[in-house]
Amino acid sequence: MTTIGHQLFVLATIALVYLMAVASPGPNFFLATRLALAGQRRLGLRVALGIASGSAIWATLSMVGVATILGNATWLQLGIRIFAAAYLLWFGFKLIRSALIGTTGSSPVDRLPTSGKDAYIAGITTCLTNPKAAAFWTSIFGAMFPVHAPLWMYPAVVGIVFTICGGWYVGVACLLSTERVQRRYFRIQRPVDGVLGAILIGFSAHLAFSG
Repeated sequence: MTTIGHQLFVLATIALVYLMAVASPGPNFFLATRLALAGQRRLGLRVALGIASGSAIWATLSMVGVATILGNATWLQLGIRIFAAAYLLWFGFKLIRSALIGTTGSSPVDRLPTSGKDAYIAGITTCLTNPKAAAFWTSIFGAMFPVHAPLWMYPAVVGIVFTICGGWYVGVACLLSTERVQRRYFRIQRPVDGVLGAILIGFSAHLAFSG
């Protein structure tokens, strides 16, 4: 296999493995799901953009070696883990509160991010503090990305990561924000909020007491 052929094969492998990682459920998925179900497609698209931006940042940090340094800094890992656990706990309690209080009609829950800016910030924050993302970029991706990669591979990987991540969550947002799904969701909104809230609190507890 030629050098360029091998490099393209590496890119294809990274794309496939990353797609599987993105598609697996985690804090990013549950956040995108809830905001897409909040009643406006715009919110889901903004949170998808935020998650994709966070993934692109992770990819960049990993390729320049910063992610490895972060992975070896125990005190920094602890700080990020505590912040992430607190954030997921806060969001989970908001969802459970929504389930207990209830909402009427098809309007978004006003105690959750409802503006495009807030949704984007929620997406990028959740992605950057996601322990699953941290584990992927500091281990699996680091093992796949060539040590002496040509310069063109760096923006290529960032573009691939942003496109795959953004495409996946844009798809989730578009699917869950359709009128048909919305009608069904608002019939069971309170139990769904309760379950998603409990899942996020579970992620928070696991994150806080792991490691």
